[in-house]
Amino acid sequence: METHPFQYRSHLLLTFCAAILITSCKEQAPAETKETAEMSATNLELNAQEHLDSTKWDMQLFQQDLDTYAQYPEVFKSFPLHKSPFPVAEYDYAVASLPFDLEVDGHIFKGIRVGEYLDPDTDDITERLTLLVLTNDKNTPSIPLVESRNAPYLTAQGSIEVPNNEIDWVFIASPEGNATLLVNMKLFDLCFGSTVLIYPQANQSFFYDQIKDSPENYSSLEEFEKVLQNHERIMRQLSAEGNI
Repeated sequence: METHPFQYRSHLLLTFCAAILITSCKEQAPAETKETAEMSATNLELNAQEHLDSTKWDMQLFQQDLDTYAQYPEVFKSFPLHKSPFPVAEYDYAVASLPFDLEVDGHIFKGIRVGEYLDPDTDDITERLTLLVLTNDKNTPSIPLVESRNAPYLTAQGSIEVPNNEIDWVFIASPEGNATLLVNMKLFDLCFGSTVLIYPQANQSFFYDQIKDSPENYSSLEEFEKVLQNHERIMRQLSAEGNI
């Protein structure tokens, strides 16, 4: 199926197609004092309690999710983690997704960028993840789901099929700036780099790279692409034997 850019705001009905796409994140969170950290923890605890209070649930949003699930059950069940409807308290939070395919010296990566809007009423996005998987096929389907229902936490997941293997991934980012990516049970702490590259191998294993860089650090996506296309570790891995 054809891939095209897609973005959705928190209270819009979830839409499914062969390309629900994502944006990436800042490398470093602002410095936090002990006082502001404690305040953040208090706010998160209050937020968690609201989700447990059924009088605060957004029932209209819950009904939308129930209707969507009934219409697209096979899509929800196709993700690495089965996505079921669940009620949440009202929230004001928007997530974003963008495709990011990359060609390096004739090798093709299928990718995705995951992020969140700084303000649901603006177009300013903080990018939290850039994930690239070596497929060597421009037509490889990639169906990600970026989820706002866990606000103020950002969650996303997806799968990318490659020869002899399937790359499943699950991503979680907290409002304090911490983020974790799981790829086929390999854990990446994104404090050490929000750009992750996966190199599936012919023997069904995979190698990987983690780079402390982000599209946010450049004035255009093309500049970031050029950095990756000339990155020494990426070039070395692509020239090694065993890649699909």
